[in-house]
Amino acid sequence: MTTKSAVRLLIAFLVAVVITAILGSIAQTQFNLAAIAQMGGPVTGALHLRTTAQDLLGFGPVMGAIAAAAFLPAFAAAFVASRFVPAPAALVYALAGFLGIWAAFSLMGYFTPMPTLVAAVRGEIGLLTMSATGLIGGLVFSRLARSASA
Repeated sequence: MTTKSAVRLLIAFLVAVVITAILGSIAQTQFNLAAIAQMGGPVTGALHLRTTAQDLLGFGPVMGAIAAAAFLPAFAAAFVASRFVPAPAALVYALAGFLGIWAAFSLMGYFTPMPTLVAAVRGEIGLLTMSATGLIGGLVFSRLARSASA
């Protein structure tokens, strides 16, 4: 692998992490605001926008760290699996991204001092939604990594 290809691969990884962090942060915010609204709290459109922007800055980097930690082993496994599995690489990396985020949130519950570090993953729908951000990250990585190796 050339230095240029390695840099492009790193950029593909970072873009996938950033997109996953943005989508995960937005999803987390909407789950939290929905819970507040369900308890009768006033949740206006302006509050949605303001809170989403604040969470992109506050939770976004945390989600980025979670995604990066999840994607490293997941994409390494996808790289190996894509050599043996008769499926498109995009599908393999998308599944790896989904499972990586799912595993990260599932494992975090065992190692963090609070019961659930990320409120959105307390229920199945939230965990699936947050994991779906990893699926999108995996697709992005697959697409950008493919063009990096070409």
